[in-house]
Amino acid sequence: MFKTRMSSSGRYVIVLFCGTILLSGVSCGPKASTSKEMLKFNSSGSSTKKVKYYSGPYKVVPGDVLEFEMPAALWVTSADLTEWIKPNYGSDHAESYLVRVSEKGSITLPIVGDISVSDYTLAQIEKAVIDAYYPKYVVDSPMLSCTVAKYQGENERNFSVLGLVRKPDTFTYPPDVQYNVMEVIAFAGGLDPVTDPRWVKIYRQNDSGEAATVTLSINNKSITNASKVMIKPGDIVYVDHTMRTRVNKFFSDVFHIGVGADASYTGN
Repeated sequence: MFKTRMSSSGRYVIVLFCGTILLSGVSCGPKASTSKEMLKFNSSGSSTKKVKYYSGPYKVVPGDVLEFEMPAALWVTSADLTEWIKPNYGSDHAESYLVRVSEKGSITLPIVGDISVSDYTLAQIEKAVIDAYYPKYVVDSPMLSCTVAKYQGENERNFSVLGLVRKPDTFTYPPDVQYNVMEVIAFAGGLDPVTDPRWVKIYRQNDSGEAATVTLSINNKSITNASKVMIKPGDIVYVDHTMRTRVNKFFSDVFHIGVGADASYTGN
């Protein structure tokens, strides 16, 4: 059986000593990119050659996967009804139906067959599908919805948020939206509250295939300017470690350990 205990004065002497060493380098941090550097960075990005940027509602392209939520009653009027859908006969509840847009720009739906949807908005597709079913196959105009389950070239439309955030990860970048720096950080759960970071670096492949980088400050005074910086598909957003964040992490760990050190341990 043994008992260990660190005195409060001993702990604080260690914390003060280590903290003094760490704080001596706090002032050494990143330097924010200039306006000229930001302008050059914003105009860079090989993704602008690969990806079409849309203004207004998204229009589907061959290769997109569409998901329809449509009444099961639309499916049961077909003489070729598959076995797995038969139990839904007479049901009014919605069923999901996935279909890929073909190279010719069409989709194939139960009963009605092929429908051309290339360069259609989702609202236009919904209308085209309703018109295909009603009134030829159903008495009442059906209620249905259409969404894009997977975009063609989705692998090229990602961005990553790494570093001092709660949930670092890679996220899909839909074609019909545009995110700024603070919005993509929110996707990753926000900034790490313990380290309280103040600097962000954005990495982007420029037109020549080389990596372009800018550094942004995200403190209270400059957060508005950071919100104006737009992220492109393929960007890597890195919330940077600095001496300040390491000091914050150090003190957090030490005081957490210090609380535990006050507890005595006894065992056989």
